[in-house]
Amino acid sequence: MNRPEIDIGDELRNLKSFTKDLDPQTKGLALGNSEVIRKVHNSFSRPEPFIFDNKKKAKKGDDVFHFVAYVPVRGKLYLIDGLMPGPVVYELNKE
Repeated sequence: MNRPEIDIGDELRNLKSFTKDLDPQTKGLALGNSEVIRKVHNSFSRPEPFIFDNKKKAKKGDDVFHFVAYVPVRGKLYLIDGLMPGPVVYELNKE
């Protein structure tokens, strides 16, 4: 949401506008409370992202959260995903 040349769509644009003056914790709460973002996020998540000792599995419709961040650093884009063992690095176009 910090790249003005990228069209982030209405939902993220509204969230960005709504949270622009909030502290990071409150921004996180607003993000977590967005029904649209939660549904899209969960549509990409694995149905069983965590393994617990009691073998309880997520059921369809359960809200399952983990962190995901994209961080641009020195011409590379790092994907940091709480379900992956380490970061994934992408080369950015140098146009």
